[in-house]
Amino acid sequence: MTDKTKQEPSTTSQPPSFDYSDFWDRSWKSEDEESLSNWLESWHHSTSPEIKLFKSYGVKTVCDAACGFGAHTIALASNGFDVSAFDVSPKAVELTIRGLRKYGFKGDKIKTSDILNTDYTDESFDAVTAYAVLDHLTQRDAQCALKELLRITKSGGLLLLSFDTAEDADYSYPHELHSDGSMLYKDGTPYAGMIFCPYDKIKIEALIKGKKVIFQETYQKGNQIVILQK
Repeated sequence: MTDKTKQEPSTTSQPPSFDYSDFWDRSWKSEDEESLSNWLESWHHSTSPEIKLFKSYGVKTVCDAACGFGAHTIALASNGFDVSAFDVSPKAVELTIRGLRKYGFKGDKIKTSDILNTDYTDESFDAVTAYAVLDHLTQRDAQCALKELLRITKSGGLLLLSFDTAEDADYSYPHELHSDGSMLYKDGTPYAGMIFCPYDKIKIEALIKGKKVIFQETYQKGNQIVILQK
């Protein structure tokens, strides 16, 4: 894929409808770091249909959006991709950098950033991944995030989106239901302060309407994967 002249980064037209950073930073700070580090072992050199597809399309540079503790970042880096990543949580960024260094990668392309305003220049990457990210935003913010992720994807490049399937327990915890179908979990629950907006196939189709889909799969645990080509 050929590079184009870089432009100044665009910004979204409206601010986020919710502050996501507080929950996610608290969440990652509460995790057992040794357990997370050990779990990364299974991601090192792991492969998947998505990774194979990326290679078949000649993808070289990838941005792992909302990278969490870096599991997918490690998988991508250990499969030979030039990986950048960001997360709204400074703690998540710290964990990702530490994980990359554990396996001999520099970790110098990981930063704290908001998915609605990533601060990358236009068309920076051959591919962008967003694993279980948009379903933790309000629907309005998910639309804005999709626009932002496509902005930083090169023309002809790929955008991977995944969505967690809601389970009965997800609905049973006390929550505030928003008009767009997103749930804000209340205090006293394991997910207090987290937004979860369940997506079924109809909702996903509405979100990506008009976009070119080159891969779509529902995995054994019900997780849904969609890969778009810009």
